[in-house]
Amino acid sequence: MAKTQFNVEQFKTEAVKPLFAVAGATELAVELARGYATEAQKATQERVADVQTRVSDVSTRVQKVDFDTRSLQAQAKARAEQLQADAREGQARFEARLAELQKDAREFPARFEAALNEALEELNSTYADLQVRGERFVAAIRKDGVRAVTTVKPAVRKAAKAPATKRATAKKAPARKAPAKKAAKKAS
Repeated sequence: MAKTQFNVEQFKTEAVKPLFAVAGATELAVELARGYATEAQKATQERVADVQTRVSDVSTRVQKVDFDTRSLQAQAKARAEQLQADAREGQARFEARLAELQKDAREFPARFEAALNEALEELNSTYADLQVRGERFVAAIRKDGVRAVTTVKPAVRKAAKAPATKRATAKKAPARKAPAKKAAKKAS
C-alpha cells in the first residue's frame, strides 16, 4: 500500500485562503456600504433641490399661459408642422440606428468573447486580492480583536473606465494558459 505524504503547513496555508478571501470581501462590503450611504444622502439632497426648482419653474410657466383662441390656434398649427418635421427626422435617425445595430449584432460574438476573457482575468485577480486582503484583516483581528472591525474606513469609489469613443474591430483574444497549472507549479 502506497503512503501519501502531506505537507501539513502547506495544507493549512491552502485551507485558510478561501476564509481569508471571505473576510476580505466582508471588509470591502462594509467599506462600500458606508461609502454608498454617504453618496445616497448627497444624491437625495440634490434631487430634492432639483424637484423644488422644477416645481417653481412650472408654476411660473402656468401663470404665463395665454388663453387667446386665435393665438392658441396658430400655436397648434405651428406645433403640428414641427411635429411632422420631427417625425420625418426621427424616422431617418431610426433607420440609421437600425443599420448600426445590425452591424453591431454581427460583431457581438467576438466582442463578447474578448470581454469574457477580460472579466475572467479580472475575477482571478480580484480573488487573489481579496484573499490577501482577508489574510491581513484576519491577522489584524487576531492582533487587535474587535477594534480592527470598528476601524474599517468607508471605501473610496474608483473612477470607472471611460467608455471607448471609437469602436475598434474586435480581435480574437489569444488563448491563455489555465490558472490550474500555476497552482500546480506552486504546490510542488
